[in-house]
Amino acid sequence: MAAVEAAGPGPAPAPDYEAAELYTRVFRVGALGRCWRQQLGPPDLSLAAEAGAEAAELGCAAAAELGCAAETAAELRAVCRIRKKALQRREETIIVDRACRQETLAYEMESHAIGKRPDNPTDLVEEGELLLTLNIYYPVIFQKHKDHKPYQTVLVLGSQRLTELRDSISCVSDLQIGGEFSSQTDQAPEHISKDLYKSAFFYFEGIFYNDKRYPECRDLSRTIIEWSESHDRGYGNLQSVKMEDYTFNDLSLKIGFPYLFCHQGNCEHIVIITDVRLIHRDDCLDRNLYPLLIKKHWLCTRKCFVCKMYTARWVTNKDSLAPEDPCFFCDVCFRMLHYDVEGNKLGEFLAYPYVDPGIFN
Repeated sequence: MAAVEAAGPGPAPAPDYEAAELYTRVFRVGALGRCWRQQLGPPDLSLAAEAGAEAAELGCAAAAELGCAAETAAELRAVCRIRKKALQRREETIIVDRACRQETLAYEMESHAIGKRPDNPTDLVEEGELLLTLNIYYPVIFQKHKDHKPYQTVLVLGSQRLTELRDSISCVSDLQIGGEFSSQTDQAPEHISKDLYKSAFFYFEGIFYNDKRYPECRDLSRTIIEWSESHDRGYGNLQSVKMEDYTFNDLSLKIGFPYLFCHQGNCEHIVIITDVRLIHRDDCLDRNLYPLLIKKHWLCTRKCFVCKMYTARWVTNKDSLAPEDPCFFCDVCFRMLHYDVEGNKLGEFLAYPYVDPGIFN
């Protein structure tokens, strides 16, 4: 087990390469990158495409491992390339049935950006860039999944700002539409929740990183800090800073430790950094594609109570025409059941737009 010890007080510059505990010691992300770049040479950090000499060397190594002639190994490599192209063509035309839809989604999410390079050279990721893997969990209000299911796995670059991750997180709470619309279903709402309530924060190692990019943003951490300071609850000196002023390289954190992302006032997501490493030539090298979503949990959508086919778009309460409360309807069934041909309301009910969590599938 190797480790780089801190020269003085404060977080260590690098964690253990292997940690027996659930999480590592606190370390500064940028210092970890500098340590690696000092230890590795230019060939190790290079993002250049595989050269002919390297390919020949790989061919010789493959021949030695297989115990065959170099010509046979080269022929096998050619056959594998042909097979790979055939599989790619098959993937473009394959008909996905219901049983394998989730597995196909997982495969496509993980592989769609592997080795992708930008068309514009200025968008190429720099050599020696750090790549962090983050698991973002369901909100605590999702009782079914709150304990063990990450619903997004994201790759971010060390040089990216926290606001870029904040903007890339998809949550059904941001898409909610406030108000009761039983008397005016055709009135399009002007804003979703994300447009109205833009405040949010990340919490890492005693620091709240608040999104303050817009004038209407509030410091959501202020109440927590005041509560902590009011009775000296043992949390130390909690700080509040602007999220937009910090990159991941500026953070001090632990790998495997649960941190927090909070938005919409009380929608709280656990965030766990599971890996920090240097970027490789086989990774996605297009900076514009980061933060890169590589895994997403599949959720079954809630179907309309009437037709059992389409995803619910409306939820009703105190509905005299529905057998249960609340009751969910697709747009077509909702209008056919609750309104006449002139659009007049039938019966008594309250209607609210419904955003299904499964829309992110």
